[in-house]
Amino acid sequence: MVDDALSRGTGVAVPEAQPAAEESGPVDDLAALAREFTGALAREQQLAERREELIARLHTELEQLRRGELERALDLVRHPLIRLHDQILRQAELLDSPLTVDELGVLLRALADETADALAGTGVERYTAAVGEPYDPARHRPVGRDTAAAPGEDRTVSRVVSAGFAAGDRVVRKSEVVVARWDP
Repeated sequence: MVDDALSRGTGVAVPEAQPAAEESGPVDDLAALAREFTGALAREQQLAERREELIARLHTELEQLRRGELERALDLVRHPLIRLHDQILRQAELLDSPLTVDELGVLLRALADETADALAGTGVERYTAAVGEPYDPARHRPVGRDTAAAPGEDRTVSRVVSAGFAAGDRVVRKSEVVVARWDP
């Protein structure tokens, strides 16, 4: 023992403690608790590492899912726009003589309807204000002012400039209208 302490360089000879028979129980209990604690700590570390791996994997899967959903949403618009593109080119090829104003109006309305159908595929529906209906700031955007012919026409739609679009109750774009105002 003394030689062992000297060989370690402490220079102090310390006799080894021999545990008494009654002390070996609590020391053994503490050692067992320390081993149990160390084991539990190692298991917690493994669980934390597995948790981190799971979070990383779920994050990657979520990003892939988001990209896929975005692509599907864009496809709702892409495909109808491609059809619209083809329809415009087909109409251009059919033109062998100048169109009348009426024919051109029909063609342009058909193209606008095709575009509205493409938007409907994304959940956005076209709505049109009616002449004479009360002006509604939530659904109408005033772009001009007319004089009302009678007091009952004050703050009503006198002319519709463009349609509005809504997704359910949410207005995506207000209908542009000219509002009638009564000036006595």
